[in-house]
Amino acid sequence: MNIAMNCSTDHMLGRAQYEKTGNNKIDAFYKDLSSASEKSTSHAVGDALALTAIPYNDSLSYGMLAFNSDRSTEEDPIIKISCNYGGQQRYYDVHVNEVDPRNASAVEMFALCSYMDEKGMTDRGTFGSYSKLQTMGSNASMINGFVDLDDSSNYNVKVDWIKMLKEMANEYLKVPETYAQ
Repeated sequence: MNIAMNCSTDHMLGRAQYEKTGNNKIDAFYKDLSSASEKSTSHAVGDALALTAIPYNDSLSYGMLAFNSDRSTEEDPIIKISCNYGGQQRYYDVHVNEVDPRNASAVEMFALCSYMDEKGMTDRGTFGSYSKLQTMGSNASMINGFVDLDDSSNYNVKVDWIKMLKEMANEYLKVPETYAQ
């Protein structure tokens, strides 16, 4: 995957962004949603590819769905994300080739995993490869001090998912029960 573009390039490319809501927490979430995304001008194609929950606080989470986009091409695959964070439905197009797993937000990785599951590049399992990645991320935050993505204030933090996966694989291999699995 190509290295993700920074937010300032979104404006140079003419990518539409959402206006502020006036709620600092919601605005902070959407402001840094993804450097590989833009306000959606596309339509969803087919059924949802994946579903996940986004923590808002200790007792509330919002849903996020991934769909194929009608603007998607072989050269520029796009996943349409539907998100109701803060109670307002918004849609984003994530350009999959611009997602850098060494420096990606959880939202970017959700889109990338949904795309890879759809294309058969990953073992989707019952709940999708992003669900597995979330579990490893949660374990990594407890064991190796990685960013806790279950904390709503960290949801858009860019993470080196490759490093996290390698470190967790090493941790899992140290335990005979998990090594056998």
